[in-house]
Amino acid sequence: MKTAIRWTCLLACLFSLHAQITVTLKRFPARSPEVAIRNDSAAALTAFAIRMDAVAQGGAPFVFYIDSAVDADRVGVWGPLPLPPKQEYAVPVTSSFRAGHPVDLFGPPIMSAAIFADGTTSGDPALLAKLMLRRSNMLQAVELARDILSDAVKRNVPRGQFIGQFEMMAESLDHWYLPPEQQVGRTLYQAIAAKLIDMAQLQAGAPFPPADFVEQEIARLNRQRTMLLEARPRFMDGAGMR
Repeated sequence: MKTAIRWTCLLACLFSLHAQITVTLKRFPARSPEVAIRNDSAAALTAFAIRMDAVAQGGAPFVFYIDSAVDADRVGVWGPLPLPPKQEYAVPVTSSFRAGHPVDLFGPPIMSAAIFADGTTSGDPALLAKLMLRRSNMLQAVELARDILSDAVKRNVPRGQFIGQFEMMAESLDHWYLPPEQQVGRTLYQAIAAKLIDMAQLQAGAPFPPADFVEQEIARLNRQRTMLLEARPRFMDGAGMR
């Protein structure tokens, strides 16, 4: 019963429509179109999602997610996030070209959803739910990576085996049947694997991974975990979280 009440409260928070964004498809004569997201709220915009159907019947839709609590590596690529009030964020949309002119692959209507720094939300309930699912999946990936690193420092794991473990975890999320919000931890695992690959060869018999590397990575993961847990709207009263 308590679980049901918590879930109901979370849904009520997710589906509130007090804050707003304006979403506009902009077309250009010599380059691909973009979707402009304008923050019309008094609060900073911390996460949003957009979806457009493919022009060709049966084609996969265009879906884009960005979240300051999840996508630290992507924030700032096309605009600042959190996005201040009255500012815009531009998202490029894939297109093809014919005779030097862009040809639309996706078109309106544009579904959208947004989360703001004060915890209010706006937009399509299904996209809002997926934004929160991305956060929970990233939290799971962060905690799993942290636990693996913490355990590895207690044992001298062969270099190739340890790198392979993170590569295998990344590959396990690289499947067409997994929705994007479930694949969100893949870049995290890939980044750790890349750092391990780039690490200079250690002296024979030296423990792997090095304790200083593990300490730095765990500190980084703990900061990301804190960001995810403190991002609003909060997860259900911290239920089941350590």
